[in-house]
Amino acid sequence: MERVRFCRQCGELLEEQWIHCPWCGKELLYGTLSWEAIVDDSLDCAEHENLKGCMGQLDDISGRLDALELELDAFLAGKI
Repeated sequence: MERVRFCRQCGELLEEQWIHCPWCGKELLYGTLSWEAIVDDSLDCAEHENLKGCMGQLDDISGRLDALELELDAFLAGKI
């Protein structure tokens, strides 16, 4: 069975003899990856990106809550 290699930086298919990815230039210091390793890396990457997106959403929600709290304080103080 032939082994398949993918660049960990850009995901392009690689040939066995290459020591640098011709698409992104990443040095290829690792051996051939199994499909399980590729899937694990992909899932880890997706989870990391999802968490980054969630953190951005939480920051946005927090900012809106702060603005609503200020508006509520002004309302309760009779300023609105």
